[in-house]
Amino acid sequence: MSHSAQTVRLDQSNLEADYVAPQNSTQTQLVEIWEQLLEITPVSIRDNFFEIGGDSLLAVRLFAQIEQTFGKSLSLSTLLQSPTVEQLASVLGETTSPSWSSLVPIQPNGSKPPFFCVHGNGANVLVFNELANHLGTEQPFYGLQARGVDGKEAALDRIEDMAAFYIQEMRTVQPEGPYFLGGFSSGGLVAYEIAQQLHAEGEEVAFLGLFDTFVPGSFPPVSIPERLARHWRNLFRLGAKYPLKMLRSAWLRVYNKNVCRLYQLFRINWLDWPYERKRRYIGICIRRAVKAYVPQVYPGQVTLFRASEPPMGWYYMGRDFPTPDDWYDRDPQYGWGNLVGELESHDVSGHHGSMLKEPHVAGLTEKLRASLDAALNTAELTGSNHVS
Repeated sequence: MSHSAQTVRLDQSNLEADYVAPQNSTQTQLVEIWEQLLEITPVSIRDNFFEIGGDSLLAVRLFAQIEQTFGKSLSLSTLLQSPTVEQLASVLGETTSPSWSSLVPIQPNGSKPPFFCVHGNGANVLVFNELANHLGTEQPFYGLQARGVDGKEAALDRIEDMAAFYIQEMRTVQPEGPYFLGGFSSGGLVAYEIAQQLHAEGEEVAFLGLFDTFVPGSFPPVSIPERLARHWRNLFRLGAKYPLKMLRSAWLRVYNKNVCRLYQLFRINWLDWPYERKRRYIGICIRRAVKAYVPQVYPGQVTLFRASEPPMGWYYMGRDFPTPDDWYDRDPQYGWGNLVGELESHDVSGHHGSMLKEPHVAGLTEKLRASLDAALNTAELTGSNHVS
């Protein structure tokens, strides 16, 4: 049974009662793509992608197929404002491309100061959709997606440059502090650098939250015996699937790296890169930025949310990253202890790839909300800093 089939329970009678058939060829083609990806039928043109089993991973496949079918490259964040076939078809029918920004209003309403959250290695902000929904309508939530995901601008490959660019974007919504910041995975490093740059400018950072972010290079290399033991554990857990996944993972790393080099070598225009190639190249740029980044001492408080469960077997295989168990043995502070003025840590259920999803996101939301409220109470707010 597919992931969608496992997680979505559809009442067939309600589905048929709410069904609206496609009205034109664009809607018909989109419905066919959705039914194939989500493995459900029929799909109404007014069904919400996220409510019928769609997630950030399926969205990547959806937009790759949209580019192949319609010849148009759209940002994944389009799906947040246009989550139905009917709305998406309308966007595809527009003669001019929709305006693009790294700043994505996932939930723009509410009276509280906005929370700005930076993308992880996947470069898009759809992973924050459930978290924003759980925080509620009083908490404005803005995602910061990587430059380049619109397919029109080249990606950035330095954490410092990403931070400076995102600060410009943030100020279109909130010109002054106090700021409330967060970042998932490698995005936590960008959020950390944003806080550094804002602090250097004399701005107040009321909250900085890192979701399962560790300091790169802050742990010893994994020894050969440890690697072998990890491979045996993964082999025992996954069986014959493990070596196949290992080979596929290694092949994809080599393939993606070298294909992107060829695109650059022959100076193929960024606009002409296929959607999937752009997305993978942005991921390479992010990893390159992470590898080169050296975090400096930050005098403020940092709140770390740690995934408490081991990752899926494939996630760390063939890499020198530690598992959560390694971290607790070596450094439960994920390397941040000597860098920040004050560190507050929270363990949340789920592993790195699931902590932002149901059912784990509910527990994460409770701890994040409490931390945001505490920061709001201590911040010196002088009037409303949330500009609609």
